[in-house]
Amino acid sequence: MSLPNGAYEALANALGAENVCDDPAVTSGYSYMWLAYATHAQSGRYRPAAVALPGSTQDVQTIILLANRYGFNYIPVGTNLFPPNMPTRPDTIIIDPKRMNRILEIDTESMYAVVEPYVTYAQLQAETMQKGLTLTVCEGGAQCSVIANNMFQGMGGTGHKFGYNRGILGCDWVLPNGELLKIGSRGNARGDWFWGDCAGLNLKGLLRGDSGHCGGLGMVTAMAVKLFPYPGPKAFPVKGANPDFSAEFPADRFKVNLIKFPNREQLIDAMYEIGHAEIGVAVHEEPASMVLAGESPSVEHFWEHWPEFKKKWVNVLSVTLLGFSSARQVAYEQKVLDAIVSDTGGEYITEDSELWSCAACNLGEQFRTGGSNRLFRIAGDFFVMGGFGFDSLDQSLKMSKEYMWPLILDGIEKGHLAPDDVGNDWLNSYQLGHFAETEPLIYFEHDLAAGGAFMNGYVGTIIEAVKRKMTSSWPLGPMNYITGPAMCNYHELVKKIKSALDPRLTSNPGFPVPPEPPQA
Repeated sequence: MSLPNGAYEALANALGAENVCDDPAVTSGYSYMWLAYATHAQSGRYRPAAVALPGSTQDVQTIILLANRYGFNYIPVGTNLFPPNMPTRPDTIIIDPKRMNRILEIDTESMYAVVEPYVTYAQLQAETMQKGLTLTVCEGGAQCSVIANNMFQGMGGTGHKFGYNRGILGCDWVLPNGELLKIGSRGNARGDWFWGDCAGLNLKGLLRGDSGHCGGLGMVTAMAVKLFPYPGPKAFPVKGANPDFSAEFPADRFKVNLIKFPNREQLIDAMYEIGHAEIGVAVHEEPASMVLAGESPSVEHFWEHWPEFKKKWVNVLSVTLLGFSSARQVAYEQKVLDAIVSDTGGEYITEDSELWSCAACNLGEQFRTGGSNRLFRIAGDFFVMGGFGFDSLDQSLKMSKEYMWPLILDGIEKGHLAPDDVGNDWLNSYQLGHFAETEPLIYFEHDLAAGGAFMNGYVGTIIEAVKRKMTSSWPLGPMNYITGPAMCNYHELVKKIKSALDPRLTSNPGFPVPPEPPQA
């Protein structure tokens, strides 16, 4: 693991010696990646040659210019949760923005915040809630980077009301040649941040795509994100201590409903009607494994209760109501929901039910997700099988039943995946039911056979989606060669964009699409 002669010294001179490091004890920490650990053989080639800590946009430009001058590669990261952050070449540095952790502006009138790459959801919400505002919170956890999640699909627990991937406004974007590109209204002479779609260069689609460019087209160093009204307390109302804690919001403005249905078809009918009525802020089918994992104080507790719990928690819908305008809004929406539940054959899970206390879908999870760490504890690794079902609610169910769960059950039968034979998915409504996604959760150990089975299944679902003309998602890196030919050969266009912006292939070289398809 080494950089070209003179490169390390140039980085140290530009950033300060304390902000560049090639110590194996440090770089080894950047070579671990939760999912990649179980799906790839770990070896020295994954350890970065160095780590650089920029403190500003100008520092990022300097690093990228030096990469082009000396011929080394770089991978920009956020809070470093994502598998494509793993180096695949020996002469690669990680650009870690942990010094760039500032909230630059909160505009309460136009309702947006401007943040740097290391600002987390918890950090931003701590400030916005004091001003009566909130944002769509990443369900990967409140420790995630706001910029990184908005570039990577922009999903969130309150996406039913707040929308899917609609949070990006103006941006400062350092391209692979080191130039600073300002997009949206940020590109105008005044440089305002409030608009992402027009009044300036609109390249949000290139920045974001389906899954972002994964650091393959430079680095966003500042982003304005959309905020929304929030009628709750200024301080996050958490009580207790980890792992036994909860969040209690004002009951007249926040209401969680748990509803059990005889089958998933009726549950989805209810989700459609909820969207048509334009009520609710978060509408999810909650899977048994996620609910129990969120409530389990230990791994032993989960596996002790799992055989019985998975039989009881089946086809459960969580609907969160929020009174943006007044308490009367919650009362009205509850009456509408009552009628929908009655018409679609649902039954409320009441607070005196044993299942109510196991509701991981509490309000705290919707407004500052904190349970994601518990999902990882159940086994060595946690992820979702399949190319995700990003489509209508009906299509998402079809994708899950027809090609995701058969592969999961096969993996369970072979002993690669932890047992879950109930077929519960995490099914989310976005944009008032006009869009949806489904995620079948799976667990497996840090075992290359199990990890390989997962990866084969994951790729297999994408292949099946293409064959059946269904929508797939997360076709990361080389998997774009599978989905591209079925979708107007978009991958060829992305390759041309990559070549034009990054001709030396120094910016996370294999992303967003590698120059050549993978070898069979």
